[in-house]
Amino acid sequence: MILNTLKLGNFRVYRGDHEIDLTPEGPSGQKPIILFGGLNGAGKTSILTAVRLALYGRRILGAKVPNEEYHRYLADCIHKPSGAERAPNSAYVRLEFSESRGGQQHDYDVVRSWFRDTSGAISENLQITRDDEVLSNLSHEQSQSFLNDLIPLGIADLFFFDGEKIAELAESKGNVALADAIQRLLGLDLVNKLRADLSVYIRNHSKGRFPEDIRKEAESLEAEYERHYASYQHELEGKEKLEDQLHNLRADISQLEQKIEAHGGAWYENQAVEKVRMERLLAEQEAIRGRIRSLKGSLYPLALAPTALGALLTQLDAESDYRKQRVTHQAAKRQAKALRKELESALQDKEALLDGAIEKAFGKSLKPPKKVEMVHDLSDREIERLHHQITVEAPKQKKEVDELEQQLESLRVQISECATNLERAPDEQRIKPLYEQLTEGQLKQGRLNSKIEEKRENAKRELRAAMDCIRKLRKLEAEHQHQSDNLHAIEMAKSLREMLTSYSNRAKISKIHELEYYFGESLKRLARKSHEGLTPHIDPCTFSVALAYSNGKTLDREQLSAGEKQIYATAMLEALGKASGRRLPIIIDTPLGRLDSEHRSNVTDNYFPNASHQVILLSTDTEINLASTPACFKNAISKIYTMEYINSTGKSIVSEGYF
Repeated sequence: MILNTLKLGNFRVYRGDHEIDLTPEGPSGQKPIILFGGLNGAGKTSILTAVRLALYGRRILGAKVPNEEYHRYLADCIHKPSGAERAPNSAYVRLEFSESRGGQQHDYDVVRSWFRDTSGAISENLQITRDDEVLSNLSHEQSQSFLNDLIPLGIADLFFFDGEKIAELAESKGNVALADAIQRLLGLDLVNKLRADLSVYIRNHSKGRFPEDIRKEAESLEAEYERHYASYQHELEGKEKLEDQLHNLRADISQLEQKIEAHGGAWYENQAVEKVRMERLLAEQEAIRGRIRSLKGSLYPLALAPTALGALLTQLDAESDYRKQRVTHQAAKRQAKALRKELESALQDKEALLDGAIEKAFGKSLKPPKKVEMVHDLSDREIERLHHQITVEAPKQKKEVDELEQQLESLRVQISECATNLERAPDEQRIKPLYEQLTEGQLKQGRLNSKIEEKRENAKRELRAAMDCIRKLRKLEAEHQHQSDNLHAIEMAKSLREMLTSYSNRAKISKIHELEYYFGESLKRLARKSHEGLTPHIDPCTFSVALAYSNGKTLDREQLSAGEKQIYATAMLEALGKASGRRLPIIIDTPLGRLDSEHRSNVTDNYFPNASHQVILLSTDTEINLASTPACFKNAISKIYTMEYINSTGKSIVSEGYF
């Protein structure tokens, strides 16, 4: 396995996106070391954490950590800026690596990202790409199981560790840490769980034999249970196969939708709507134009000459007044004539005296109106109708025409937009087959959903029937529990339990012999003092380590100095890694914290260059000083990086070079 690239996004002290090339240079194993330097708090541990988190997710916190605690951990891993800078709501770690299986190399790209919504809830996503193909058929849990199977966490703990792991092995007065490492190395934790389950089974079934009739009834119920449970599993398998088909079909539909969108599908889908809209707009436009033509052919033109029409109305009013005054004058003359006759008749004696006065009086009061030229000579009714048309109807029609022209302009804009949209629609011959495929896929998706639901209901029905059989069987067992003695099953369980015990012991003995050899070789190579003839012995039951020389003397681990205990632990970790039989990179955080200068020289000279084909070291400035390290260590370095924490921005940066 080779770690090629590590990418971080808003992860812990790393603000924004960071990409770190981890690929060793040169032929395999010649320059395996990737060296990181950084002061405390600069982000060294974040590199190790990012690799482990990308691969194992929640399991890096422990086997039984609840989701709530893991999500709090993910929330804490989102970068927290200093000052007033806005905090991001998401983060990711991305690891690209190569792994060989069965003689064939595969390139993997693992992206684990998480997002915090406004309520503070965390949602996580895991995507795995193998040889440029996304493993999209795997659920989140299946993806995690895939990674667990690819690089088991129990094995990885022997390769990806920090100074605390070394200290745990070095300072442990008992053998708990070593026992745990060997148990996980061999997978004996699963064996022990199976043995415990068998013990429970034996305890529950060692209670006597059923009578013949009860036994037959129990066997019938068991057979019925097996039949229903087999049907339940069959339906589940069928459902899972259909769900796989549905998942692939959804991916195909998504690709089709993207292809349709790229070909202008949105415009094509709206084409029919746009055509109807265009017809409606054109009809509205024609109706408005017709109404405008009608109005302009009616009284609308009268509103266009207000000055001339004002003069016309003045003339018409003058003519009407003149006509009315003339009629009034003529009527008055008739009345005056009648009155004069009556006066003449009544005043015959004073005729001569009054004749002149009467004529003067009547002539003065019956003066004719000022003459007006009758240009139009219209009747009062016609004048009133014309007056109403000019002052009321014509302005009203003008206002309506103005509003209609505004509507017409709005319609012109809408028609232009509609025409543009219709022009954007792709050629039907090119996009119609894509829509036909999409329709067919959607119909198939509907059929698959129906079949999946049918399988789900069938599985529920069969499971209910199986559980009903179990309940009846348990009731029967409870009624005759004192008579039960399932000898054959109990003997089989006991035999299997003994076999597992034997397997566990033999596996431990075999692996421990191998571990003793690797540990002895590593300790001799790394220790400052000479340990020629030193032979380690590991007890397979207690996992205690005895260090004995060929002359019979023993080396008490408790008498070792702190630095020697570190060497002891480092040698044990190297031995465990070799005993695992896996070729994995080694990542060590703060590898030399407790070692004196001579022990550091031995480790940097004899361990790091040969520990693995890829060795990633996360060191402080006091641990590894390139000016004083052995030449073989320097020659084994491929890449050098420095991590620096910027106090003013509250983030770390990674750059090439070492301090």
